[in-house]
This record gives sequence, structure tokens and C-alpha cells, in this order.
Amino acid sequence: MINFQRILGRQDEFFTLLEASAREGATSVAALKRTLTEGKASISLKEFADARRRDKEITTKLEEMLITTFVTPLEREDLEALGEALYKIPKTVEKFAERYRVAFPQIAGASFGQQLTLVEQAIEIVLKMVEALREGDLGDIKGLQNKLQTVESEADDVLTDFLGSLYEPGFPSLKAVILKELSDLLEKVIDRCRDAGNVISHVLLKNS
Repeated sequence: MINFQRILGRQDEFFTLLEASAREGATSVAALKRTLTEGKASISLKEFADARRRDKEITTKLEEMLITTFVTPLEREDLEALGEALYKIPKTVEKFAERYRVAFPQIAGASFGQQLTLVEQAIEIVLKMVEALREGDLGDIKGLQNKLQTVESEADDVLTDFLGSLYEPGFPSLKAVILKELSDLLEKVIDRCRDAGNVISHVLLKNS
């Protein structure tokens, strides 16, 4: 006899894993905010590594469930794509933290405040989108996706202005190279959030 309660429980677990993955992305961004706000020469990467490791474990479990579960709430390739997109968020944040720690003596005092604010907004929207996915509310998803696109557009403008300041005459060349690389990585975090949002929107449209 088919145990339908068990099947429904397994389906629910997919959403639980995706939400947990999105929260790890939010955890890594919170750690990034603390690191940039404190501006200390001694920077620990443990929080970033832990968030990325936990997210990898979640992604691995999701992949294993896709193999062993007969019925899934969404198409398998969509669940796998979303899991991978979410995992890349803390992974990219960790990469920024690694570069920031190495380069700190050359860029002490530099501010990434505007970009950081937009990164926080982007991951918050992604988390809400993942949570809305469980309910399958297309209206909520579309509204959040529009907000995410607005954040991405603002981030592009902020990055352009930031790069413009690096090209001013007399700006130290090494510092400019380092700041450009770091600002590009923060932009990539927002791009990763956009990628996750695009997967969610695609899934909802396909299943609406």
C-alpha cells in the first residue's frame, strides 16, 4: 500500500531544505556586514566557511533526495538548479571575505556600504521568494522578483559610480585594482541572488 502521508512529508522536506539553504546565504551576508563594519585587520573566515559548508551539506542532501524520492513537488531539474543557485551565494560571499582579509592592509578604511546594503536587500528578497515557493503564490513571487530586479539595477549604478572614483587622477593604482576586484565580487553576490530569483520565477511560471 502506498503511504501518501509519507510521500507528502518528503515533498515538504524539499521546501524545508531550500529554505534552510537560503537562510545560510543570509547568515553569510550577516557575517559579511559584521566584518566590513568592524574593519579590523584580523579577520576570521570561520563564519563564512561554516555557512558555506552547511549549505553544501544541504545541497548534497537535496541531491540525494532527488535520487531516492519517487514523487517530487517540482521537476527534478528545477529543484537541482535552485539548490545550486542558492549554494553559490554563501560560496561567493566567502570568496569575497578571503580576498578582503588578504588585501586589508592595502585598503583599510575603504567603504563598501552602498553595495553591502543592496546585498542585504537582495538576499532578504531571495529568502522571501524561497518561502513563497512552498505556497506556490505566483503574485507574491512576481512582486518579489520585480523588487530583486530593482535592487540589481541600483547595484549596477552604484558599481559604476564606485569604479568612476577609482579612475580619478592620482588614485593609487594597486588600491584601485584591489577595490575593483572586491566590488566586482560583491556585485557577483547580487548576481547570484538574481540567478536564484530567476530560477524560482521560471519554476512558478512553468507550474502555474
